[in-house]
Amino acid sequence: MNTVEDVHNAYPHQLLKMWGMGMLRFRQIEAVFFPGESFTPTRVYSPIRHIKGSSLNGTLSPAAVRALARGGITTMDQLLATERKELMNIKGLGALKLQEIERVFFPGQHN
Repeated sequence: MNTVEDVHNAYPHQLLKMWGMGMLRFRQIEAVFFPGESFTPTRVYSPIRHIKGSSLNGTLSPAAVRALARGGITTMDQLLATERKELMNIKGLGALKLQEIERVFFPGQHN
């Protein structure tokens, strides 16, 4: 991308497919070039390496998948069987990643 027009033409899908484009950087670009807009993809495809053996790759952010794997959770069944309190005890799985998990696996439910 070389021009502002290129950014406008690529928004939102092509921007999200760019190598190294995570949601944080996407939101920063969105705030500058598209004030008032807030595109939320149904699924984020990340070029970041996946966690070997985890079926949660591609469903959650790589950071959330890594944190869950550190806690021994690599499948949806394991995740769904784990209490919220137990999830909060996993190192690196803070409130934002927990919100992501709840948004993906329990849409419309609030705790």
